[in-house]
Amino acid sequence: MPSFSRTTAVIQPNVFNYRHQIYFTKIHPSLPIIHRPRYLAAMNLAPHMRPPVCLRYIMWCLAASVADKFDALQEHFYHRARKYAQMDEMKGHGESTITLGHCQTWILMGTYEFKQMYFPRAWLSAGRAVRLAQMMQLHRLDGHGLDVKQCLPPPKDWTEREERRRTFWMAFCIDRYASIGTGWPMTIDERDVRRPFFNYSRHSY
Repeated sequence: MPSFSRTTAVIQPNVFNYRHQIYFTKIHPSLPIIHRPRYLAAMNLAPHMRPPVCLRYIMWCLAASVADKFDALQEHFYHRARKYAQMDEMKGHGESTITLGHCQTWILMGTYEFKQMYFPRAWLSAGRAVRLAQMMQLHRLDGHGLDVKQCLPPPKDWTEREERRRTFWMAFCIDRYASIGTGWPMTIDERDVRRPFFNYSRHSY
């Protein structure tokens, strides 16, 4: 296995695009938290403006888990996703990970770990996703008044707000799933949520 370095994140464009295509075709319908056009457009921006490296690796990991052609790479992608996420956590005081992309990373990480029956890791990943969502106040996204303190810039439009909503609700779902599967306590208090559940099966974005 090659040595771990950020330079290894450079992938041939055709393979890079194919893995994203698999993800959005086979994984995204069940986990609709990433807005495809904006994500792909952001990949063409300057490196510091792109989605987190850990996010693309866990997306590739999930894509590899459902594609025979890349099946042998899923564990490699998984370890890289965790490594990059943990490296980001160690920058400064950890404030650089308070982003929607990192919350989405831990949601997808926990999903993959539950699928692989890595239950202790999955429980901790679900907890990270929920805590990030709470730090960003995603559970109060549609609230009003002084109790709603946002640490993210206001959403630019409906699409960005919707992506934040979906990310929160998927964190909510993985929190509940983790608790049902283990019998351990839930993290999110439903009374603290400022938006009723939305039926996403009937709405696309």
